[in-house]
This record gives sequence, C-alpha cells and structure tokens, in this order.
Amino acid sequence: MKNKWFIRIKMITVFTVVSLFCYAQTPTDLLPGDPGALSVFTIQNLSFGAFSHGITGGTISIAADGNRSSTGDVIALNLGIQYYNAIFEIESPAGTIISILNGPDATLTGSNGGSMSLHIGSPNPASPFNNTVGPPGRTQITVGGTLTVGGAATAPPGSYTGTIYITFNQQ
Repeated sequence: MKNKWFIRIKMITVFTVVSLFCYAQTPTDLLPGDPGALSVFTIQNLSFGAFSHGITGGTISIAADGNRSSTGDVIALNLGIQYYNAIFEIESPAGTIISILNGPDATLTGSNGGSMSLHIGSPNPASPFNNTVGPPGRTQITVGGTLTVGGAATAPPGSYTGTIYITFNQQ
C-alpha cells in the first residue's frame, strides 16, 4: 500500500515537472526578428487636392515628384486643399534589390455618389533598384497617379476615397 502511494506521488511530480516545460509553440515575442526582412511604412497618402470639371471630364495627375497637371476640362484649383504624392519608406538590408509592382487601377467612390478611376504611376526611384541604406535607415519611395474624372453626372462634387495596392518585393 505504501509503495502504491509513493509511485503515485512520484508520477504526479514527474507529470507536473514535464508539463511546466511543454509548450504547444514558442511565443513569437521571444523569437528574434528576421534581419533580412523588408518593412514598408506609409508616410503620406496620395491626394489630388481640389479641382473642378465640366461636362466631358478629363484627368488630373500627380507625378512622383509631387507636380500636378490636368487634361480635358478638369481644372486644378488652389483653394488651400493640399495635393501631394504618396510617400513610402522601406527598411531592408543594404544591397537588397527592391522591385515594386503596382496593383490594378482602383475605383474611388464619392461621398455624394459617383466614382472615378485611379491609375498608379511609376515610383521614384524606378523599379527595380538596389537599396543602399541599411537599417535602421530607410529609403524613401514616392508614387504618383492619374485620376480619370468623368463628367459632372458620373462624378459629382465630394470627397472620393479608395484603396490602392502596391507590392514591394525584395531579392
């Protein structure tokens, strides 16, 4: 009888000690970061500022360098609403080759109905490029785009929003 209790207590002790060191998986906050990983940070979103358009519409563009232009009967206005290119910063090891792939054209929807089509422009620096700045430094990438504006019936005045997709690949 005494041996049975001794064996039971010994087994319980062994299982308790073993269970303290068994994990289903290692917690991710204990793992070191990937030193070769590419990180992308959005610094500034793309904005076309204020503009007006007539019956036929046209385009308004923001270049990667931040310059704005328009075509058709779209008129760029300077009403204090800023226009600017998109700015991203990447962090990756020096010597990494970075390729940037734009997603499909995006549809922007208006706060008062209507829609416009946004085509993402080429990045600066041009893709692909060799990243020369190592962490913790970051390389700045600017991107512009062209907004196709329809007539007043299909694109009424208002605030337009949408989502663009840009893929950053490292080699």
